[in-house]
Amino acid sequence: MRSLFIKIFLWFWVAMALISFASFLSAIATESPPFFAIPWLARLIIRPPTQGHVRIKSGTYHDWFSVAGSSLRLSGQTAVRIYSLEGRAAFLHYIGQLQKAAHIGYFVYNERGEELSSGPVSEVVKDLALNHSKVGLNFKRTQNAIYLAQEIQGAGGKNYTLINMIPVSHFLIGNPRFRTLNLLIIFITAGGVCYWLARYIAGPISKLGAAARNLADGDLKVRVAAVLGRRRDEIAELGRDFDLMAERLEALIGSQKRLLRDISHEFRSPLARLTVALEIARRAEGDEAGKALDRIGLEAERLNTLIGKLLMLARLESGVKDMEKEVVSMADLIAELAADADFEARGRNCRVKMILAENCFVVGNREIVRSAVENVLRNAVRHTAEGSAVTICLRALPNEANGSQAVIEVMDKGAGVPEACLAHLFSPFYRVGDARDRQQGGTGLGLAITDRAVKLCGGRVWANNAPEGGFVVTMVFPSVANGSV
Repeated sequence: MRSLFIKIFLWFWVAMALISFASFLSAIATESPPFFAIPWLARLIIRPPTQGHVRIKSGTYHDWFSVAGSSLRLSGQTAVRIYSLEGRAAFLHYIGQLQKAAHIGYFVYNERGEELSSGPVSEVVKDLALNHSKVGLNFKRTQNAIYLAQEIQGAGGKNYTLINMIPVSHFLIGNPRFRTLNLLIIFITAGGVCYWLARYIAGPISKLGAAARNLADGDLKVRVAAVLGRRRDEIAELGRDFDLMAERLEALIGSQKRLLRDISHEFRSPLARLTVALEIARRAEGDEAGKALDRIGLEAERLNTLIGKLLMLARLESGVKDMEKEVVSMADLIAELAADADFEARGRNCRVKMILAENCFVVGNREIVRSAVENVLRNAVRHTAEGSAVTICLRALPNEANGSQAVIEVMDKGAGVPEACLAHLFSPFYRVGDARDRQQGGTGLGLAITDRAVKLCGGRVWANNAPEGGFVVTMVFPSVANGSV
């Protein structure tokens, strides 16, 4: 039996049936009603209630006898009063109406021990009338009925004995037919509840399994949130986690396909130039051969740079779970990077200036953090206007979680980026103005590496056009105080 649905259904059904059956047996043994009273609709089918019908509400039979005795005493006193004032015929009529309405036998004896109705009387009634105590309520239970005997007072101070016969069928657990029907109702109700519960639990799991198989077969669009409905339990959480996983897989595989396509495109161009340069070198002599060899060296260097960045991107995409972490002083790191970038920028008649550098520390791998910031700086130097300055601002700010963060802003004085392109800048191989970037030596991987590196350190990065002109990249890293983890 491997079906989770069947296991849940049977286990719950058996458990509920056993508990209900144990309660039923306990009710019989202790003469108290079980906790699972038959619904009123079932009672209506078994026997329609009539006027004066006695029902057990709670407690034992002895508790019920005192309540029933008080009620029956009132009707008995009324019957005796009618007998004294209106005669035997009116008395018999009243007693008949009571018995017909309540399905309870009424037997009234006078002081001489005579039964006033003169009808058929069982031996149990005669024995109880002869031997009962004159004080309080007396009862006797047989297999089919319960008999109550008590003294009542009529007109003129005369004492009478009232005996009532209550059939066991008035009680929930007395009649074997009621017992059988009760157990049947328990069994059916427990089965229905357990079937619904098992289906409620196992049904969504089956849907999740089918969705997982579809995902394994290559259907990356499969989702389960819609088929799970409005559930808000752990299975719904599992469904949302499945959808998140499926979305992540779809994005990763799509990114991988685009990356492979872009890599093949990026490698094809320098390899084609290498082939041409190699053919020229084979045919040419002197200066022409030297130029061809220089071209081969340049393209080889570009390929080496591209391969290095691809390896870095792949490393960052994998999460670098085994990377060594340390406390990095962002002020020292950015001062070092700014000095190097400023030296390179002077070749384009530009400058790199640090306008603010507050003291803050970041936990992460120093080389990865350095690569994230360096790529942004080099990109800014490459695109800033000639004769302008790239500015760097490092601030330590509080965040929403009552912690601190290091905020780095790098702004150039270039032409900016079209607003429609801002959302794609951190995708691998994405370029704005493809031909211009190729001439400037860009591979389209710098900002993609920055994005993965910042996220790996728990931060975030975004870009936007400056209102006064130029382009701004903002990087935010979670920081620690005083350089301690």
